[in-house]
Formats: sequence, structure tokens, C-alpha cells
Amino acid sequence: MSLQNPTKKMSKSDENHKATIFLLDEPKQIEKKIKSAVTDSEGIIEFDKENKPGISNLLNIYAGFTEKSVDEIVKDYAGKGYGDFKSDLAQIVSEKISKIQERYYELYESEELDEILDQGQEKAELAASKMLKKAKKQWELAEYI
Repeated sequence: MSLQNPTKKMSKSDENHKATIFLLDEPKQIEKKIKSAVTDSEGIIEFDKENKPGISNLLNIYAGFTEKSVDEIVKDYAGKGYGDFKSDLAQIVSEKISKIQERYYELYESEELDEILDQGQEKAELAASKMLKKAKKQWELAEYI
């Protein structure tokens, strides 16, 4: 859910760039976005989607990036504030996303991507050629009718 309005989904079209974490965001951007995520004034880390949608959203994100359940995370942060929680979450998200980014840039700058694109082009040209021949035949048949 959105980091700025946890009742809405994250969206690339959201005008507020702090609301969404993008896969190519730099670690500092991710940290800034998570630390500025909407929570509440209580400062108590507990899951309550109705009354505390902000921290509940962050707990879901934390659970999604780790092998921990929301209940385990809540227990781990009992007596701690949002600052510690958000800092840890930002580090976890940054580390996981950095692995995706490494692979992205590895592929982006490799010959493997060119090969994949070339293979796709060959398949597309073959399919288009078959379709064009079929259309030509149907056109020629239509002229005789």
C-alpha cells in the first residue's frame, strides 16, 4: 500500500513520489521514503489495519521482505519506537532491492540482453511473415469471389 496514504495501493502514477518505492530507487531514496511514511502519533508498533493503517502497512512490507510473520515483528519491536523500526525496514528493503538492481544492471549492460532481443525480433518477424502470407492468400481468394 502507499507509504503516504496506506488506504490506497502504491502506484507509479501517484503524484507524490514519496508514496511509492521503485525497484530502481537508490538506497538513500528508499530510506527517505520509508522514514517519511505515514504512521500515527502513538508510536506503538502493533498491527491494526483499521485504526493504524500506516504502521500496519509497514509491518506487511517488513513481513513481505523477510521470513518473519507480522506477529513476530511486532514482538521484536515491543517497547521500541517507529524510528528504529523504520530504519531497520529501510535497510531490509534496500538490501533486497539492491540484489534485483544488480541483476537488472548486469543484464542491461550485457550481450545476453541483445541476444534475447534479437531472438524476440526473429520470432516476431517469422510470425508476421506467416500472417502476411495468410492475409495475401485470403485477399487473392476474395478477388475471385
